[in-house]
Amino acid sequence: MKNKALLITLISIIAVIVIVGLFFGISAGVAYNGTITLREDIDAAEAEIKNRLQERHDKMGQLIGAVEGLQEHAETIYTQITAARAAYAAAITNEDLIEADALEAAALDALIVTVESNPQITATSAYNTYMYEVSGMENALFVARRDFNEAVLSYNTTAKKFPRVLFIGMFGFERELEYWKTADGSEEIPMINVD
Repeated sequence: MKNKALLITLISIIAVIVIVGLFFGISAGVAYNGTITLREDIDAAEAEIKNRLQERHDKMGQLIGAVEGLQEHAETIYTQITAARAAYAAAITNEDLIEADALEAAALDALIVTVESNPQITATSAYNTYMYEVSGMENALFVARRDFNEAVLSYNTTAKKFPRVLFIGMFGFERELEYWKTADGSEEIPMINVD
C-alpha cells in the first residue's frame, strides 16, 4: 500500500513537472515567435522610411535642375544638399538617419525659400511638377515615420508585458526600442507653393 501511494505521488510529481515544462516551452515559443513578428514589422517600417528618404534624396537633384537662375544661390544650397547626402550615405543607426533626414529637410526648405524670395529665379514647369511630387513624398514620409513609431510602440508595450518580459532578454531581444524622432524645428511644415 505504501509503495502504491509512493508511486502515485511520484507519477503526480513527474506529471506536474512535465505540465510546467510544457507550459514554459509553449510560452517561450509563442513569445519568441511573437517578438520576431514585431521585430519584422519594425524592420519593414524602417525600410519604408529609408525608401522614402532615398526617393526624396533623388528628387532633390531633379528639383535643383528645374530652377533657372539659381547659380548665385546654388553654392549654399549645394553645400547643404552635399552634407545631407554625405550624412545619408554614412548613416548606420536610426539616429544617423534622423540627422540626415533633418539635413535634407533643411536643404529643401532653403531651396523653397530661395526660389520664393528671389523673383529673378525662374521656376520651370518641371519645378512645379517636382514640388508637387516632393509634397506627396513628404506626406508618404510622414506616414512611414508614423507606421514605424506605431510598430515600435507595439513592440515596446508587448516586451514589457508578462510573460514576454521573462523571455525578451533570454532570447537576446532589446527590452525597449527607440522611436523615430524628428529634428528640432522639423515639426513646422514648409509651405510649398506650386502655382
